[in-house]
Amino acid sequence: MGKVGLFYGSSTGKTEFVAYQMKDQFDKRAPGLVDVFNIGSTSVEQFTGYEYIICGIPTWNTGQLQDDWAFFLPKLKGVSLKGKKIAVFGLGDQNGYGFNFLDAVGTLTDELLKCGAQLWGLWRTTGYQFEESKAVVEDHFLGLGIDEDGQNELTTARVERWVNQVLGEFELG
Repeated sequence: MGKVGLFYGSSTGKTEFVAYQMKDQFDKRAPGLVDVFNIGSTSVEQFTGYEYIICGIPTWNTGQLQDDWAFFLPKLKGVSLKGKKIAVFGLGDQNGYGFNFLDAVGTLTDELLKCGAQLWGLWRTTGYQFEESKAVVEDHFLGLGIDEDGQNELTTARVERWVNQVLGEFELG
């Protein structure tokens, strides 16, 4: 069974907190399966060394990538992620930024798909209130949506459900 690399970018610590909450949930089901990395101190070789990759990204300002991801993504230009299974989770504020909620998830996912990765872990938009998002296809986000500002009481349950979903889709659990 392959290991999972969980890579996050975090400027305020919220995405890092959710990443480690996620690792705890994975460890309850498959101890030692997930390695966690801050994308700000990750090499392309570390990132591409995993068959299964989870990416965590907050959306900044009006739909921008978090700084560490903005710096890392250009390094993937020309890199093949063919055969890699990826899943993405993102943090955003649907009340304050409802016209670009989770946009960074959409931007990040687009770049990973251009490199040949396969996307898993889609998440229903039910229960969220926002106007627009680059992370939406039909009635699903391109990954798990977390709103620590407006719906933090739902984070734990969402993380638990998504971890179970991703383990199944990655065929690891």
